[in-house]
Amino acid sequence: MSDKTTMLDRIEKIDRRVIYVVLILAVVGVLLRPIGLPVPITSPTVRYRDAISSLPAGSLVYIAVEFEAASLPENGPQLEVTMRLLIKHNAKFVLASLRSGGPAVAEIYIDKLKSVIDSSGKRYGEDFVLMPYLVGGETAAAALAKDFKSAAKTDFYGKPVAEIPVLKNVKDAKDFNLAICITSGTPGVEEYLRQWVSPYGTPMIVGALGVAAPTYMPYFSSGQIKGMLGGLRGAAELEIMAGAPSAAVSSMDALSAGHIVTIIFILLGNIVFLARRREG
Repeated sequence: MSDKTTMLDRIEKIDRRVIYVVLILAVVGVLLRPIGLPVPITSPTVRYRDAISSLPAGSLVYIAVEFEAASLPENGPQLEVTMRLLIKHNAKFVLASLRSGGPAVAEIYIDKLKSVIDSSGKRYGEDFVLMPYLVGGETAAAALAKDFKSAAKTDFYGKPVAEIPVLKNVKDAKDFNLAICITSGTPGVEEYLRQWVSPYGTPMIVGALGVAAPTYMPYFSSGQIKGMLGGLRGAAELEIMAGAPSAAVSSMDALSAGHIVTIIFILLGNIVFLARRREG
């Protein structure tokens, strides 16, 4: 038996469990020690960053946290890097949600960024606030835009909005310099476009799941939304631009490593197939 035939036999007999183990080791290894694979920066991400970085210091931003725990792998890093940028550029922000699990998700990232918030001198109630779940979907979005304090009586912790300094001068959607909608679906982009952007002219940028980003591209192309993060990759691009690589960058490395391992085994399979075919 030739060395070539022996090698082909060995490749053919590779146990699928070996493939799974190699794939797991590659992904976990890169997650633990990111290798910094290049991630080209796209125009929607650049525009998203610019919308935040161009805000005057002290600007007030509305962040619609329209996702829940199931979408944390993609939307979570988008929210984290967005909050980091807002803090870096000295903007104030209001976190709110039309989804029942949204406020709890937002609280996770407030806690995660506690050291960043404390080191920047930001204070809850003065520089940022977390609102409770706002029932009603698009009706609630419309009510917030028309009369914010009538639609939301207290913050997430039950404190009356009249006692929260960051909301002191807020009346309607026009009092926000920017709206950011980070969403996994409905309610989300369309509701805020109809109730905030069109009637009040509030500029808006969007963080979307990777599968949903193409759906929102017409809004970006028409200028209805000023910038967009598309899935985990969009978050990774923004982390790189912000000079703060974190979960999204390491996850993109792991994703790329998984793809590379898969491609290698596909190529091996095809090489063996073609070699056997030539042997007749």
